[in-house]
Amino acid sequence: MKRLREDEVLKKFSLYSGEEEDEGPRWEMCRALCGECGEWIGNKAAGEGEKGLGLLESLAAAEAFYQLVLLDGALTPESLSSPEVKLEMGKREEKALKLAREKRLACRGFLQEEEFYFGSVKA
Repeated sequence: MKRLREDEVLKKFSLYSGEEEDEGPRWEMCRALCGECGEWIGNKAAGEGEKGLGLLESLAAAEAFYQLVLLDGALTPESLSSPEVKLEMGKREEKALKLAREKRLACRGFLQEEEFYFGSVKA
């Protein structure tokens, strides 16, 4: 297990999400998500030492951002409208998922493999 730097995960999370540190309950939820994702990615990390640490922290931050977006999506309507204005929330979930996938691709050599093929190959 690699130990990710919580302050670095939070900094990157703040950049991705636009959330700013404060003493409110939303920031506490963001901090908790970053901690959970940091632990999860740290447990999946292959090898020891500092190699790939920045990339792994970026992945943890992106995963935490994606989870925040999913929580927000569960609590808010997809659109609001009135006779004069229609407001659509966009595709924030898709974009956050795409960011998390790109960060995971960047960490390919630093994560333990989860999937494998078990079978035979015929020549």
